[in-house]
Amino acid sequence: MARGLLEDDYEWRICLEKAIAIQPGIACCQLLAVILLTDEVAEPHLLWDQIKAGLCDDVKHKLYHMNHYQADQEIPEDDVYDYGLWDLNRILVEIGKSLANFPPMPLPQQQWAHRIPNPLLQAEQYNVDEMATLVDEQRAIFNPDQVTAFDAILESITNNQGHLFLFMLLVVVGRHFCVTLLLLRLEEEVR
Repeated sequence: MARGLLEDDYEWRICLEKAIAIQPGIACCQLLAVILLTDEVAEPHLLWDQIKAGLCDDVKHKLYHMNHYQADQEIPEDDVYDYGLWDLNRILVEIGKSLANFPPMPLPQQQWAHRIPNPLLQAEQYNVDEMATLVDEQRAIFNPDQVTAFDAILESITNNQGHLFLFMLLVVVGRHFCVTLLLLRLEEEVR
């Protein structure tokens, strides 16, 4: 322990148990990552064992949602905890560490990154004519600023001009609406 402030990990466990009672598992994984970074956890692997059920309370739902398992199929507990470790490691990697920096923490055994579906690669097969009609109908209800932005961006993209655009004046809903239709229009042109 770097500073010797805690004799054991009791305070960390209590902190995490309180968080688990009111926060989703992923938020608690983020908290555990921060706690690990303090370098004051005496036995991170034991702390993990004590709280992993709470940290992974939403993992079964994630795995079903990602189509790794059928709805009537029981998910092995080892897979649930392995995914939880992978999630925790992913958070640590984003801040320049990994579970390997906290021995003897267990490491994920499965390659979950390869099993997570990429929504960009799972694009549905759209009917191009329906998409064009939808874009035209929705563009018709743009306000003048949205029309100007939409046309300028579309022209820049289709003519490979590489201009940079900021949507600072459009409200969030209008900005989202405009970007969504731009993406639909571009998808339509690609197909």
